[in-house]
Amino acid sequence: MPLMPQRSATPRVLDDAAFPLRVKLHVPALGLGPVLIEVLRWLRNEVGEDNFAHHDAETLEAEALAIYFRRADHMMRFLHAFPNLGLADETGLPSYHNPRTLKRLEERRVKGSGRRGR
Repeated sequence: MPLMPQRSATPRVLDDAAFPLRVKLHVPALGLGPVLIEVLRWLRNEVGEDNFAHHDAETLEAEALAIYFRRADHMMRFLHAFPNLGLADETGLPSYHNPRTLKRLEERRVKGSGRRGR
């Protein structure tokens, strides 16, 4: 029986599986712009390159950025350093309670997400 070719996991999938903590941040319609540069600079200087990762995040309706952390104290320091960044909390949206939302998310996963980060 021939072996099926194996797909390599994307960095996003690996980081999502490996890092114990994640914060999902809302991305405004015009993007984060210079704020993202400031965030990444802070993370590299304060947390260290090996202690975080970042990727586009899957949400129900909006754009989001996921930042992964190895330690809770790093995550809390980050949240205190950037209090104006909104969390991507969509649990109050009507689509969160809509069964079609689950179907749409499952279809997205089947197609695969080639988003990159880190």
